[in-house]
Amino acid sequence: MPDFPDSAASHHDADAALPAWRIDIDTLRQALDGGPARSWQVEVVEETGSTNANLTQASRTAPWADDAARVRVAYRQTAGRGRQGRPWQGAGLMFSVAMPLALAPARLSGLSLAVGLAVAQALEDCDAACGARVGLKWPNDLQIDGRKLAGILIESVPAGPQRLWAVIGIGLNLMRDAGMEAALGRELAGVAEAMPSFDPQRDPTRILAAVLHRLAAMRATFLAEGFAPLAPAWSARDAFRNEPVRLLHDGQVLAEGLARGVDSEGHLLLETADGLQRIASGEVSLRGATA
Repeated sequence: MPDFPDSAASHHDADAALPAWRIDIDTLRQALDGGPARSWQVEVVEETGSTNANLTQASRTAPWADDAARVRVAYRQTAGRGRQGRPWQGAGLMFSVAMPLALAPARLSGLSLAVGLAVAQALEDCDAACGARVGLKWPNDLQIDGRKLAGILIESVPAGPQRLWAVIGIGLNLMRDAGMEAALGRELAGVAEAMPSFDPQRDPTRILAAVLHRLAAMRATFLAEGFAPLAPAWSARDAFRNEPVRLLHDGQVLAEGLARGVDSEGHLLLETADGLQRIASGEVSLRGATA
């Protein structure tokens, strides 16, 4: 893949401080060596517009290789965005992975759930107590005590018949950010609050390595069997299972009912007055009915 014009990033947010922690690239490479992500290329930059946009652009001309995933980490993203195109900036661990998948687009169902599960499992690998507190919110958020811990954005780039690049953006709050909470008007969660031994100089590198290992292992399973073998583990962390929920889109309520977990393709099972409905992962948000 080509290099990226980091200087092309917007500097309208130049006054925002970069985080004090840093990824130790040598330690990271040592941690990846010998594991499922050992062949993945990792680069870390101070600032860019959007790591997802960087890798999406690069993937359009990248030579195909079955195991040549590329990871791009930025300490600050000036044009970061979340699902439904919402602007998103933060001071957490923000990175994207361009993952080659020899699949047709129709077989991507459940991928965002599989990625969320991999991140949750990675946190548990780093600290069992922290991992035990992490819940999954359909289709692509991680939570602690109902507060958002991480979000996931996936875009796909065709690369030929039965081939595509899945560009996976992950934003993981390491510590709570009062400025972001004020901007969003809601409380967030951070890894540090659930990991008493959290070391801001050591643990970002350790967490990133664990996430990449889990993503690589997930990729192998997903390529072979799809989401189905991952569904039980996802369901065990389902933060809304058997809870009353509303499905929203652009602030409008589309449906209400009881969340009954997910099926083997990652569809939400919603029990409504009209019966059980299967909701595909898409531009829909899940909220507790009492929220």
